[in-house]
Amino acid sequence: MLPTRQSEGSKKKDELEVSHKLRELELVRSVPVAAELMFLASAAGNEIAARQAAEVILASRAQIGSTQLVRSAQQVLQGGSSDRVESVSKDFVKHARKLLAIDYRNPVLLMDTARELAAMRQDKAALRYVRAAVALAPSSRFVLRAAARYYLHVGEHEIAHDLLRRSPLVGSDPWVQASEIAVATVLGKTSNLAKPAIKRLSEAKHVGAEVTELASAVGTVELLSGSDKKAKTLFKHALSHPNDNSLAQAEWAAARLKLVVDHQALQTPMSYEANSHNAYRRQEIDSAIDHAVLWAKDEPFASRPMDAQCYLLCLKGRYAESLVAAKAAHDLDGDDIGPALNLLFAQIQAGDLDDAMEDFLRLGRHPDLKMHATHYLANGGALAYASGDFELGRQLYQRAIKSARMRGEPYSEGLARAFFARIATNVGDPQANTIVHESAEIVSRLPSVGAIYVVQGLVDAKKRKELQTTASARVAKRAWRWDAITNTLLMLDP
Repeated sequence: MLPTRQSEGSKKKDELEVSHKLRELELVRSVPVAAELMFLASAAGNEIAARQAAEVILASRAQIGSTQLVRSAQQVLQGGSSDRVESVSKDFVKHARKLLAIDYRNPVLLMDTARELAAMRQDKAALRYVRAAVALAPSSRFVLRAAARYYLHVGEHEIAHDLLRRSPLVGSDPWVQASEIAVATVLGKTSNLAKPAIKRLSEAKHVGAEVTELASAVGTVELLSGSDKKAKTLFKHALSHPNDNSLAQAEWAAARLKLVVDHQALQTPMSYEANSHNAYRRQEIDSAIDHAVLWAKDEPFASRPMDAQCYLLCLKGRYAESLVAAKAAHDLDGDDIGPALNLLFAQIQAGDLDDAMEDFLRLGRHPDLKMHATHYLANGGALAYASGDFELGRQLYQRAIKSARMRGEPYSEGLARAFFARIATNVGDPQANTIVHESAEIVSRLPSVGAIYVVQGLVDAKKRKELQTTASARVAKRAWRWDAITNTLLMLDP
């Protein structure tokens, strides 16, 4: 259990900032001010102020529509319930445009409209709403961070960084500082804010809720630089008052730093991503899927939650559902070969062989194929098995395994062996028992939790118990990859 006590100075600072926002709301009863107060007061544990702000937001519902902000306000008034009201996408955008035609000076509605358009892959249409929101509310933390996230989404990293770096808030607002540090790293730069923040937070005995994301951001920087001791201190600070973003980062760093991400922390509202990965590490795949579904609803413009769903559903053998998730991820990622290969595997396992063969041949000409040779060869093996050619299926899977070993891809090797064994068993390959036996012996020495999960379903009770015992230890030894765009450490297997 991590400490949650705040210093008196930190408490007073939180109370002072909430007090200032309350006075600002009394003078200017606007939705942007109410939004900042609601999130600030919630983080500081001031339920009365958070509810007061939420009431202002809901009183303006007719003007701003069924936005993400409205749904957050509903959660606050329901006592922090994590139930979500799903977005209505096209209907929402249509309604929002009607409201904006009446009053265009609504930055929150402008940003929520941009969010929905981005989720529908209408990035250019979203851009004018983002620009208008920033022009109307350049000093709004909510608008600024949302706009930076949009520019990252469309690959305009320099614009995102300039927006944050030049903001009048960056010198004093820790939430904006956390975003600036992350985006600077995307660009291969070291933020000028990182060093003083690391020093200040590393030396602090206790910190307030206002620096939770800053602590996790600089904790990630320290982790990547090899300073595990400082990183652990910083992540502990982040977990003392976690929000969904800081909790997700800490959950990913948990195994390497031996952090305790306890049950109470995992109850943080909207921490779907962290809960999905936490459940995956424990091989609670059904729970991981449930949280990934909520994660996708919370971030409809992002492909990662759909990629996670596809992967997890494949582990369960729920291939028809994985095909739906794979198509959604592919639509969001465009022509990237990774999601295309995931989609191909889901097509094969769902029985869509005509389209699968055509896509397999097309992907064989992809310019990035060499970097994904293992995945491509394994898909070829799956396709051959599905077509009834057992000999070719075995040959292609063996080539995929050889490719993974030559390229130093232990996670890919584990998954290739696991699905080779499962598919050979499912189609009745006469050599299936031998393939399963070899896979069971080898995946226990490889770091893929997912591979071990798949093979567990193919062996006897004794071997299954051995594999289950091994799984937790393998999680702690896995490699890490930092996604600087989202400022998170990625845990799922490639």
